[in-house]
Amino acid sequence: MTDSAKTPRIILLGEFSAGKSTLVNALLEQERSPMRATASHVPPIWYSHGTGASVRVTKDGSEFELDTDDISAVPMDDTQYLRVFVEAPILERCDLIDMPGSSDPNMSPDIWDAVLPQADGAIWCTPSTQAWRQSEAAIWEEVPEELYKHSLLLLTRIDKVRSPEDRARLHARISREVSGQFRGVFPVALLQALQGREDEAMWRQSGMAAFNDAFGEIISEISKGGPVGGALSAMPRPANAEPRIAGEARSESSPVGVEASDAVAVPSAENEPNAPGAPAVVPRRVTRLSGGSTRPRRAGSSDPLL
Repeated sequence: MTDSAKTPRIILLGEFSAGKSTLVNALLEQERSPMRATASHVPPIWYSHGTGASVRVTKDGSEFELDTDDISAVPMDDTQYLRVFVEAPILERCDLIDMPGSSDPNMSPDIWDAVLPQADGAIWCTPSTQAWRQSEAAIWEEVPEELYKHSLLLLTRIDKVRSPEDRARLHARISREVSGQFRGVFPVALLQALQGREDEAMWRQSGMAAFNDAFGEIISEISKGGPVGGALSAMPRPANAEPRIAGEARSESSPVGVEASDAVAVPSAENEPNAPGAPAVVPRRVTRLSGGSTRPRRAGSSDPLL
């Protein structure tokens, strides 16, 4: 990244217990984001690269030194966000902003309005067992349309959906519902990704490899800091992973427990969504949906996989 390049700011969104904090820990390659139940009472956490002291930023912009050992005690009513500095490779390429659950009653709309406009891209986590509920869709409708082309939707806990056929149906259904509103839809098993830090095969099976590549592309585009390969080299990878050569073709990875022949389709530059027999994927080139509504509404099915 050149000195004039922009540092991308990626906001992590989703409802409570959707896997956002687990994703942060996977990206940082260390346990930094709170994952316990009380984490819902934590303000947005803005992670940046560095060794400086962590601070609490109030709504008027004042900064106070933060005790990171007990961030759940931070007052929500007067806090805009927490600024936490971590020496992690991913933070050399972007800032990560971990938002509270979108359904958290403790999060003031003022905080949402103050933090969201600062984001250049977004990652929305939705649990596979009840993916993309109406409450999630309604909130996503409120984000700036400019975020769509630099945003990814993660189907977390994909390992809870046992059948490869059900996974394929789930991925196809969600891809249809969010068409044009995310850069891609990726099934991931985040806990397996955390466990696979030293195991390349486990890490790829978790779905993080495909997500990793797409995220690297987005960071590179926002920062305008060079070719895609330069961004990918700083993305989280297992310790025993083979070095990635800039510009080499990406490999497809299967979601957890799915053989390559049965794998849920994931977006890639080679997949043309309109080609005969092509898997259902979100278009790589994002276009605004036509008509008065910006979002297709889900049919009233009670089956989360339909």
